[in-house]
Amino acid sequence: MYHRELVHAAPGYEVWLLSWLPGQVSPIHDHGGVVTVSTVLSGVVFEERFERIAGPLVRPTWAGLREAGAIDPIDPAAIHRVRPVGSAVTLHLYMPMCADGQIYQAEVAGAA
Repeated sequence: MYHRELVHAAPGYEVWLLSWLPGQVSPIHDHGGVVTVSTVLSGVVFEERFERIAGPLVRPTWAGLREAGAIDPIDPAAIHRVRPVGSAVTLHLYMPMCADGQIYQAEVAGAA
């Protein structure tokens, strides 16, 4: 898994630095209702967004690349997964603070 480092905490927010190596990927997750803004400091990340089907089961709704300088305000209800294209470094602002969100499972195509 990627490396996370808390770089600043104050009442009402936290800032985290994440470093990603090739092949690392986050689980499909939400941010526990926390307002989140992230930016890519170096490299490129591939992000997938999902919608909930039932319980922890989700299906993809969008995918795209985010390059260095891209700023991504993440809706508090968003469900996503992130992986680097090569190596990458990202910076994340959480308000009020980083929270453990829920982990989800992707729908299997053709499953009934």
